[in-house]
Amino acid sequence: MDFRLYFLDKMLYTFIESVVAKQISHLEVDILKNKLINFAITMIIVSSALFIMTTAVFADVGDTTLKKGMSHPDVASLQEKLSILGFFEDEEYTNYFGNKTYAALIAFQKDSGLKPDGIAGKETFNHLRIKIIQNEILPENFEPIKEGDNGNKVVDIQKKLRDLDIFKTEINSVYDQTTIDAVMNFQSANALPQTGIVDSATLIKLNTILNDKIAARASASRRLVNAKAVDYAKEFLGKPYKWGASSGKAFDCSGFTVYIMKKFNVNLPRTASSQFNSGTKVDKDNLQQGDLVFFTTYKKGPSHVGMYIGDNKFIHASSGVNRVTITDLDTNYYKKRYLGARRYNLADSKKPIH
Repeated sequence: MDFRLYFLDKMLYTFIESVVAKQISHLEVDILKNKLINFAITMIIVSSALFIMTTAVFADVGDTTLKKGMSHPDVASLQEKLSILGFFEDEEYTNYFGNKTYAALIAFQKDSGLKPDGIAGKETFNHLRIKIIQNEILPENFEPIKEGDNGNKVVDIQKKLRDLDIFKTEINSVYDQTTIDAVMNFQSANALPQTGIVDSATLIKLNTILNDKIAARASASRRLVNAKAVDYAKEFLGKPYKWGASSGKAFDCSGFTVYIMKKFNVNLPRTASSQFNSGTKVDKDNLQQGDLVFFTTYKKGPSHVGMYIGDNKFIHASSGVNRVTITDLDTNYYKKRYLGARRYNLADSKKPIH
């Protein structure tokens, strides 16, 4: 048993006995004590969940404004969030913002008192976050789910436990012995009282873990797209450098990044200086594949740009070697002239069916 809960147990029991032991039975004291302990556990988990869910879970979703017709990894995350709140009905999520996603978003915006424009910007994503946190920390009028219960609330618990590979039989909407066993396994794995009942502490922990999985899937999707962009850029290694070119047959530095990023649904400004003034600023020690890196070369300010490919290297159209090449960031020339990096939200150019 966690030592904090042990001492809490002792303190509560001593307090209750000292105040009311003469007026109520020991059985009633134990019941009241257990309720207070469960409340304390719930409060601890709530405080942890609020911190996690408002930082790590949603940290990198919502940077891009999503509109109908777009393809972007964040669309799948948008669909999943709308599904959690009951607006998007589908078991599969895609990167394509189609009619179904549009209709679900409009419905959510109307329900939330937002302008129903079908555009998922920062305001809409913030409302989604708040609604999900409110809904998943503890739904309004929540009552423990236990043996003998049935219906959608049981289906929801069984699906969540199945997503965690704990509930391994057919979902049947009945809180039967199989469900009890699965709940107890989950409680045991997460240091919760093994009651077999989905109380508030159990539900909060279950929803928090699932949201961590949502964030991990979205992050993995972005990494995959960024890796594809790097692979695509490498296909042009050796292509000649030509001032003002962005044809696919020859490039200058900013023409090269414009050409590559357009393939992944990012329309960059044409010059290195303009590209430097767009995107999201990234620290050098936090570079990821697909980030653009900028340098000051023949004139003051950002005058050269390339794409970071990992392992401290970047690919760029270089006038120095007169071709598209790969260079280490610690090369003396570029190390001295490094200005910074920018991140853009790349999206796979392949259009799904949604």
